[in-house]
Amino acid sequence: MFRLSRRGGAAPEAVAAPAAALTLDGVGRVYGDGDGNGDGPVALDGVSLTVPHGRFLAVMGRSGSGKSTLLQCAAGLDRPTTGTVCIGSSALAGLGEAALTRLRRDRVGFVFQSLNLVPSLSVLENAALPLLLAGVPDDGRALAALASVGLADRAQDAPAHLSGGQRQRVAVARALVTRPEVIFADEPTAALDPETARTVLALLRRAADQEGRAVVLVTHDPLAAEWADEVLFLDRGRVAGRIGSPDAAGIRRMLRTLGERR
Repeated sequence: MFRLSRRGGAAPEAVAAPAAALTLDGVGRVYGDGDGNGDGPVALDGVSLTVPHGRFLAVMGRSGSGKSTLLQCAAGLDRPTTGTVCIGSSALAGLGEAALTRLRRDRVGFVFQSLNLVPSLSVLENAALPLLLAGVPDDGRALAALASVGLADRAQDAPAHLSGGQRQRVAVARALVTRPEVIFADEPTAALDPETARTVLALLRRAADQEGRAVVLVTHDPLAAEWADEVLFLDRGRVAGRIGSPDAAGIRRMLRTLGERR
């Protein structure tokens, strides 16, 4: 059903865009010490990166390296202590909570290990939920998104009637339905069998190659990360290395090297 290939080539000219989809410049995040002071643990320390449209970036590192904090700050789910985050040309720091919520809803897609599908809604209604929340007419977009992940024929089913892999594909459809600039995926294949994981990763790969979306994948799995164009490694909240055109063996070597530095 899906062509399971990695790094399938440049995005078509029609969806290419010159501006970066995501930019982080000197982003730091320090959490409070329990007394309301911002001098507690340093989760991120001066992280800078740029993700163009049509680029698939994987973020890796040991537990506590700052991966989840990076995703949360980049997606506007948490505010950095220092530095700037931009989605396209929009600086998140200058947005109030209502405007930030609209930006996340309209221009960002999320795929998490915890799927957050609404059990009382049909598969189609779950896929259309971001449009409903935005007050945007569906006009067939949700069904088209389901078709793109191979689930148009299950549109009227309840999520409980789907397998775990099928539910994850619904989550991918939901992330795609608003045609976002950036898709953030946090360990989306951690609970899936290898074949289903490849199917989900192929969908994210296709979103970058064929639709020009920027994809940021947080993962612990070298086999998942090798689907990306580049892997960024974090250690103690800092960028500790990068690999372009990654392969699983090279990723494992880098992770071992980071482990030896501790």
